[in-house]
Amino acid sequence: MERPPDFFLSAPEASKELASPRACWREGRLEGPVGTDLMLIKIKPPLIGQKYGLGDRDITNLILSPRFSGSSLFPVNEWPCQVLIMRILDCAVTKTLTVTTRGQARIIARGTVFRTLDKANAYARRFYS
Repeated sequence: MERPPDFFLSAPEASKELASPRACWREGRLEGPVGTDLMLIKIKPPLIGQKYGLGDRDITNLILSPRFSGSSLFPVNEWPCQVLIMRILDCAVTKTLTVTTRGQARIIARGTVFRTLDKANAYARRFYS
């Protein structure tokens, strides 16, 4: 049985596809440049990969980073928490849990993480009703 999601992600300012809240599970903490707080997450439902040049391969893992100084993901120190959403370009980061170059991940959107699906849905509805 799958464990309950750790939180929910919505990015309605980026696109209608990203507005729809996604359940998120923490997969690990990534090492990155000094002072960078990076979280590897699994998302459900996945993002359609075609928009990102991946053909029929969907995106099931993303990297999150707090958008503002003073915010933290380990633990999340404020709800909702604004984040930068990154697509993984180099699958090695999921094994090494390390991001060493810009070529390994790319920011695709700004978003917000919520404790509950209800709050994520209410936020997304403000943009797309």
